Amino acid sequence: MKSNRIILAVLATVLFAGCETEEKLLKNHLFIATDLKNEVRVATDEGITTLVREVSVGIASPAAIDIEAEFTASPELLDTYREAYYDQEALLLPEKHYKMDDMKVVIRSGDVASGKAALSFTNLGVDQGLDYTKTYVLPVTVASNDIDVLSRAKTIYYVVKEASLVNVVGDMTSNCAWPEWGEFNEVENLETFTMEALINCHGFNNKEIETIMGIEDHCLIRIGDAQLPKNQLQIALSKRDVDDATTYRGNLSDASLQLRADRWYHIAMTFDKGYVKVYLDGRLKIEKDCSLIGSRPGNDGQTENVYFTSVNFKVPHSDEMDNKPRCFWIGYSYNNERYLDGMIAEARVWNRVLSAEEIAAPNHFYKLYPDKETGKFDPSLLAYWKFNEGEGKTIKDWSIYGNDLTADHDLLWYPVALPVK
Repeated sequence: MKSNRIILAVLATVLFAGCETEEKLLKNHLFIATDLKNEVRVATDEGITTLVREVSVGIASPAAIDIEAEFTASPELLDTYREAYYDQEALLLPEKHYKMDDMKVVIRSGDVASGKAALSFTNLGVDQGLDYTKTYVLPVTVASNDIDVLSRAKTIYYVVKEASLVNVVGDMTSNCAWPEWGEFNEVENLETFTMEALINCHGFNNKEIETIMGIEDHCLIRIGDAQLPKNQLQIALSKRDVDDATTYRGNLSDASLQLRADRWYHIAMTFDKGYVKVYLDGRLKIEKDCSLIGSRPGNDGQTENVYFTSVNFKVPHSDEMDNKPRCFWIGYSYNNERYLDGMIAEARVWNRVLSAEEIAAPNHFYKLYPDKETGKFDPSLLAYWKFNEGEGKTIKDWSIYGNDLTADHDLLWYPVALPVK
């Protein structure tokens, strides 16, 4: 009798668990775990012909069984897209421009997310039948025999269009990033260089200083200062004289360098043995010979000049605490409150002075291209951080040197279309 009671208790537990699983499945729903409008931007100027997009599904609560799902093309939903997104001119992407060979995914028992299926977009070249003055759409729907699919999250619309020069940017608000130069001697004691970046600030009301890039108390591009309007660009320069334990400082700024919030600006600074020029949107705004940065008593009682004719960016990265030397950052200087409250793209460092014509050249603000024959960038481009990853906290260096940036934490990433057409 005792053994019979045990068996009955086990059976009851199993039945209860089965009912509970069935009930959860009835309440649980499958959904597509990505943006339901997903733009496939084709960089035709780079000769891109194939792109891959990954897609997965999820559920709100773990299930006690494996859940299978499959993605399929749903051309009949084109009109639904047109109405939902007010785009009556959108065209259906022809079949020759995509492949959906294996679009099945599984959420394993106890998990809430599936693996990823890969959807390939092919034959995307301008000579392969697509008219990039038009927008093409591929509706893709997910279905499952194991669980209901959430109706409002069962279809993803892939929108195929020609890419802008800049399509994704990183937001540096409350963040910062840095390179690990290691033995990269090319950034040491630079007598000539150019720093440039494309930025868009959210606002200037709550911060005295915002940092773009460089080294605090050495060579820094920043916005604002104690004696400046909070929205005014400034080049801050300084040289530490170890012999007399003195830091000599200089700066360069002008009212013509005041910025507006929520507007994109291209900023460039050139340095030629202490002679500094500052460009805003390709226009030279201010220039000054900053090579004579101070003076000190000489050994013979006469005054000696102190010159600032080179910049050393090759400082080992650190947190700068406990008297460690200041090092190169993007979006940080002195303390955590001086971050760049805004977005950034196309940050670059060169070992030469770019000419006014180069800086103002068509599309220079937004994109650089490698040499057509070698497929590589000019060796004078020491670092090229596009900030176009779209995820994570690693920012690739597209120059031939590969000094990637690491951010303190994942950036916020935003889609854009620059330049605005």
